[in-house]
Amino acid sequence: MSSRSTFWPALVGAATLLAAPLAFAQTEPGKPCQADVKKLCPGVKPGHGRILGCLEGKEDQVSQACKDDFKAKLQAIYDACKGDVEKFCASVEKGQGRVLQCLNKNGPNLSDSCKAIWTKAKSAAKAAKPAN
Repeated sequence: MSSRSTFWPALVGAATLLAAPLAFAQTEPGKPCQADVKKLCPGVKPGHGRILGCLEGKEDQVSQACKDDFKAKLQAIYDACKGDVEKFCASVEKGQGRVLQCLNKNGPNLSDSCKAIWTKAKSAAKAAKPAN
């Protein structure tokens, strides 16, 4: 099995676990992914995993730079919050932001490493929201 065929399911699995818009806006497409999103997901509004959902199944069309960007960000989040997910959210069904909702609910009890990335992501989410 090629690394390409095993990479995307792992990425989407990690994203499903951790990459919801409120808590982890930093996993929304960054500069390395802007062209891919514009080309492959025109009109898809970011948030609630819609971009990841759009890109799922199109991995053969996504640039390596975009894949690498997502992988690095998701790995950092996973490393920081893995213990918290296991401790507070083990029984939570993964997907549709449920694990992140669980982490948010347990915010005051999160480990320092998870709190730090959580706070950074919330700040990034606020900064990324367009002014109305």
